[in-house]
Amino acid sequence: AALALVGERLAAIRNTHGKDAIAMYYGNPNGHNFGAQIYTQLFIQLLDTQRFFSAGSVDQQPKNLSCELLYGSAWTFPIPDIDRCDYFICMGANPLVSQGSLMSAPDVGARFRALRERDGRLVVIDPRRTETAELADWHLSIRPGTDAFLLLAIVNLLFENERVQPGHLAEHIDGLERLRTLARSFTPGAVSPITGIGAPDIRRLYEEFCATTRPVVYGRIGLCTQEFGTLSSWLVDVVNLLRGRLDTEGGAMFPRPATGQGEDSDAVGELQRARWHSRVRGFPEYMSMLPATLMAEELAWDGEDRARALITVAGNPVLSVPNGDRLHAAVGKLDFVVALDIYINETSSLADVILPSTVQLEHSNYDFLFQSTAVRNFARYSPRVLEPEPGARDQWQLLLELVGRMNAMSVEHLDQLIFDGLAQRIADTLPDCDVARIKSLAGDECGPERLLDMMLRAGPHGERFAGGDGLTLARLKSAEHGIDLGPLMPGRLPGILRTAGKRIRLLHPLIEADVARLRQRLGKQNPAGLLLIGRRHIRDMNSWLHNLHHFVRGKSRCTLRVHPEDAARLGLRDEGQAQVRSAVAERIVTVEISDDVMPGVVSLPHGFGHRYPGTRQALASEHAGVSVNDLVGDGLDLPSGTSIVNGVTVEVSAVAP
Repeated sequence: AALALVGERLAAIRNTHGKDAIAMYYGNPNGHNFGAQIYTQLFIQLLDTQRFFSAGSVDQQPKNLSCELLYGSAWTFPIPDIDRCDYFICMGANPLVSQGSLMSAPDVGARFRALRERDGRLVVIDPRRTETAELADWHLSIRPGTDAFLLLAIVNLLFENERVQPGHLAEHIDGLERLRTLARSFTPGAVSPITGIGAPDIRRLYEEFCATTRPVVYGRIGLCTQEFGTLSSWLVDVVNLLRGRLDTEGGAMFPRPATGQGEDSDAVGELQRARWHSRVRGFPEYMSMLPATLMAEELAWDGEDRARALITVAGNPVLSVPNGDRLHAAVGKLDFVVALDIYINETSSLADVILPSTVQLEHSNYDFLFQSTAVRNFARYSPRVLEPEPGARDQWQLLLELVGRMNAMSVEHLDQLIFDGLAQRIADTLPDCDVARIKSLAGDECGPERLLDMMLRAGPHGERFAGGDGLTLARLKSAEHGIDLGPLMPGRLPGILRTAGKRIRLLHPLIEADVARLRQRLGKQNPAGLLLIGRRHIRDMNSWLHNLHHFVRGKSRCTLRVHPEDAARLGLRDEGQAQVRSAVAERIVTVEISDDVMPGVVSLPHGFGHRYPGTRQALASEHAGVSVNDLVGDGLDLPSGTSIVNGVTVEVSAVAP
């Protein structure tokens, strides 16, 4: 009945007001659900709305864009070879807490200790002395949002001292001389006042990077979620490339997923950007998505083709993206809201219908996304642990049900469309295998496991539908702890490039425009005020886990960390209250005085703010905390549309007890 109601209401809204009357938000948990990932693309294609938002634009989209500009594919991520490098520069990342993120690796701490045991060095560049920085040989405190200045100074020194040595990629690069010119004004002396790092330390970092045999630079979300996120993400790869540390053992290399994405190709990718724009401020889409930061204003817009319905899929944007209050109000005024979620949270509590799927232990899974970011090639299947209640549906089934009911198509028909399309694509890439053979070996049972088996068979480690001893889903299932497919290997470039002529184009007009914007800041005084950054705790996963006692027990973690010098100047006391005021909001927070943040910087964690009525998360409400997203405003990294979360100017004052 619920599915029928949702299908009927959404179809009526689309038929009356057009496809863009339905908005959609796609949350981060989907990245941990193979079935959802595989079927989401069909769902998005058939929904065909320009009002599509996702958690990606408060996370990694600058890295997507920089990779697309350099390599022709938004998902071609260079991954640092942590197990074989000898000098690891970690920027805007805390792998000991995140377990690597775009460097997926179990027990990162042991890997860093092994680095030091082989006489390697770990350097952490971060405004906060993070858990990873505590382990480092050298921690450089950098002013939030200024990483691009530091990296361009390194580029400047490489050219100035004629130490640009791209190695085997030299003949595949365009734009070196133009890059030399663009970097010329970014000297260590020029960027030092902006970054807060002394010019001698910048030169020392450059010298040590050049002096070691296998150095590598790694950057993550702290680099992405700032004003120059795309530029910083691009520069990480550029520095590696200029010293021959890209596609090289001990440097940054490219995984080879068992399911076949990322193989050599003659295809040339087209930039997925600016094909349409947001209604309110005309901001360009990227990867078929509008910035989630603009979600509140887009849903509140009252134009003729305004949004009238919203679908959220495993997401809580009221807490996860900026402008939570405005978004909460805008969602509440829509004609119809449906949430695919297992929680009644700050967003789903506004829904007319909530469709809960099976939970993680009730369905099988395959590490589809994270095999593309792992430090070793691997394949791992996780079987269902618990039998779901009768009638429960996996999330992929709900997605197919909804889009099927909206388009008068059955789940079986939709699944067959995906099956037929995948079989044809595989046949096109395997010259000795036809569609009939592929289908006969794939079986008749619909669902993601049949598709996974086809991908594994056709992938680089598969049996290629030839009956050999290569990888199949059955063989993977028999490997209880997964299959180690070996270390990352050099030599993937230029084969995997999806660019014209298999060229690495260092400079794109989007990059050049942002370098020009960055150059305008040289010589200017840093703005007054404290700079706000986020942080993550090992027992936090965005806003997911705050209703589970095991993860929220103990001392409150939603505190504003303030350096002792700033605390003394402002009259703040440890565990006292402070008012934090930004350009868009003010909040009362609990103070934690700590020298792990640099002077002039305050830190508030992400994922809190459980203060809205109507949720069914009593424990989370007891640990409500403050949403840092309420304070950050709607600033964006201009090329990618990613939220500026780090480096936001705030004023802090003591609240009388």
